[in-house]
Amino acid sequence: MKASFEWNNTKQLTPIQILFAFFLPSSLAFFGFRFVLPWLVDNSYPKVLMWTTVATIMLLLLVILGIFFINSESKKLNISFSERLCLKKLTVKQWLICLGIMILGIALSVMVSSFIEPFIRLTGLQIPDYMPYWLDPSINPMKTDMEILSPGYPLQGNYFFVAFFAIILLLNILAEEIYFRAWLLPKMQFLGKWSWVVNGVLFALYHTFQLWLFPLLVVVSLATALVVYLSKSLWPAFAVHIVANFLIGMLGILVIVFG
Repeated sequence: MKASFEWNNTKQLTPIQILFAFFLPSSLAFFGFRFVLPWLVDNSYPKVLMWTTVATIMLLLLVILGIFFINSESKKLNISFSERLCLKKLTVKQWLICLGIMILGIALSVMVSSFIEPFIRLTGLQIPDYMPYWLDPSINPMKTDMEILSPGYPLQGNYFFVAFFAIILLLNILAEEIYFRAWLLPKMQFLGKWSWVVNGVLFALYHTFQLWLFPLLVVVSLATALVVYLSKSLWPAFAVHIVANFLIGMLGILVIVFG
């Protein structure tokens, strides 16, 4: 699959720089979710609203950072912003191959999700009680009392939260695809065919603030990185990401709010 933007033409990062590029957003997110969030919850602010607020700030910063890096590099390479953003058009065959890999990745992640609780027990990881219910695989929101799901902040009929949650889902997609895949992955090509593997594993480890989901995260991360690596395009990953996030994440919120 030939790309209009040749990845090897961009300045490659050193191993130390790559680790730092993942460590910086991970450390900021860890601070936000493991220090700022519990402080807010301890001061009687509703955790579902505070988690969404903290996540919005963190992800918005990551989107801005990714766009800044890509825009600066597109000027140095004398190519358009969209080319450096890896928004390359694909043929129908390429789309089918990419979608097949992504669907397989999602199917495997569903299978792996059953190992999350054993993984938590094996590693001794704990899910902090200030985290929202959608990050706790042991909670079935359809069978759990609303006051347990969101104490002090009613979700039923809360249309504001629907809009707020939609914004966080969109920012999540933009941040992850623009920063980690469009900007970082092309700058890891000195690793050869292992670049997508390293990118996928490091992206999963970036989620230090919720490592109990690592088995699920690493499968999805590897599938996404592989698709972008093979196609040299962000479109398939972006399309599947937005459909999956809004079908799974948004649908769950809508059922509760309108239920």
